[in-house]
Amino acid sequence: MTTSNITDDWTIPSTLETTSVVEPMDVDPPTAGSAFDVLKLSVNPKYDSIGIKSATTWTSACVSIETSDMPEEMNDRTSALDVVVALDISGSMSGQKLKDCKSTLEAMLRPLGSKDRFGLIVFGSRVRVIIPATLMNKQNKESALKQIKEINTEGMTNLSGGLTVAWKELLFIGNPNSVRSLFLLTDGLANEGIQETNTLVQMVKRLTADSAEDVETALLEGLRMSSNRAAQLVDSATLGLTPENVQAPVSLFCFGYGPDHNSDMLQALAEATAGGGYYFVENDSDVYTAFGDAMGGIMSVMAQSAVLKISVPPEAAANGVKIRDVHHDKKINRGDGTFTVNLGDFYAEENRDVIVDFDLSNVASDVPVPHCVASLSYMDVLSKKPAQAGPLNCNVARPDSNEISTINKYVESQWMRVWVAQELEEADKEARSNQRAQAKIRLEKMAAAIKASEAYDKDDETFSKLELNLRHAMQDYEEATYSGHRSKNMYGSMKTQRAYASREAGAEACYQTKYKARMCKAFKKS
Repeated sequence: MTTSNITDDWTIPSTLETTSVVEPMDVDPPTAGSAFDVLKLSVNPKYDSIGIKSATTWTSACVSIETSDMPEEMNDRTSALDVVVALDISGSMSGQKLKDCKSTLEAMLRPLGSKDRFGLIVFGSRVRVIIPATLMNKQNKESALKQIKEINTEGMTNLSGGLTVAWKELLFIGNPNSVRSLFLLTDGLANEGIQETNTLVQMVKRLTADSAEDVETALLEGLRMSSNRAAQLVDSATLGLTPENVQAPVSLFCFGYGPDHNSDMLQALAEATAGGGYYFVENDSDVYTAFGDAMGGIMSVMAQSAVLKISVPPEAAANGVKIRDVHHDKKINRGDGTFTVNLGDFYAEENRDVIVDFDLSNVASDVPVPHCVASLSYMDVLSKKPAQAGPLNCNVARPDSNEISTINKYVESQWMRVWVAQELEEADKEARSNQRAQAKIRLEKMAAAIKASEAYDKDDETFSKLELNLRHAMQDYEEATYSGHRSKNMYGSMKTQRAYASREAGAEACYQTKYKARMCKAFKKS
């Protein structure tokens, strides 16, 4: 952006004092023979028994994944990191915003040890490599801190140029660490290079392909489309990605500063990678939460490239059972009655739930019979080996009656969470199309449905969060300015209930782990 609006309410203390709140930490490999199940899988139906003479023809199940805590000997770290930052230095970032970004980058360097790598790319109209990705020993860290202090604003916003050059810097690290992340910091709209959201998202998806040849092609095309200034940073003759370059996944974390950034674009970019996230950073109080949450997460990654598979056994399929839906944005219908879900990275002590709807068997059975099967494959970061959990059956009895067993309250609460997220999306579309009255009616119906749920308990954490989110959304719709841009409250409400890929800055995340909370606190004190 070309304007130079200075926002006075952005204030973060400098982190350049000689003492440090967050000490650098190196990570040692786990002790041989200490293998354990990093991810634990469980499957529970909403009802254990549904009479075949009842009016109910389908039901739901909750697939839960629980991540173990990291071993004590890991020193609160599971792996060394490779982190590259793409920083927007366009005109609108001048003043306090850039100053706060610098302080944030300085705070990011604090916990990095000598086995971690850090790189910094800045983009305005030009794209420049300020700090090539390098190990953060004492000398290199001091040099990085000095170079961060000297950054100034300039030009427009060539977001695609900064993103692709940063990706190139990350990919060409020799002998890369297993946890690799790219942080994108911007406050505005892309107005140079690739500007269309769909084109940018497709480029990012291609950059995460399994084939080194495909990734190289996408990288070159992205650089050339991002303007000559970006393309000049890569000589096509020097490219030669190898399988090693693309073996470890790259997670993209997007930080949108202020109310005028393209939140839809940043959200879509973050969700195009496995394990990434988008943070809405509205003011200075959000900064430490956003970056502490992201850094605390990547420093405690226990599993990568997790893929959940949900299928119907042949015997059940012959009796009319089929999967109606899997409630996750990254589901893939394989066309043979099987669904897969790319879940990305899991952090220590993190829990996630995936809701599955399926048709019931049309054959009576007094004993529980399998209706669907869940299994999980992933890369164990500690052992650096592929691992699996499951397969586990989801069993439901079909007695020759019209009786239905007591509802599983946890499964019902998770189903309500997913339903509320979907309805919030619809309400948001209505509000942004100046149909706020219709959106408010939808919210009122949602509030009534929550209270009518068989599992409703006003003191239950899930239900209390659902009701709080609805109140926040209703407040937004009362404001005459709600149109065009999604508010932070609305975005945070939807993402908290969807419970994956992104986190709301400025509020306690629904699934925040102790490692994230600890890092947030450390960033706040820096």
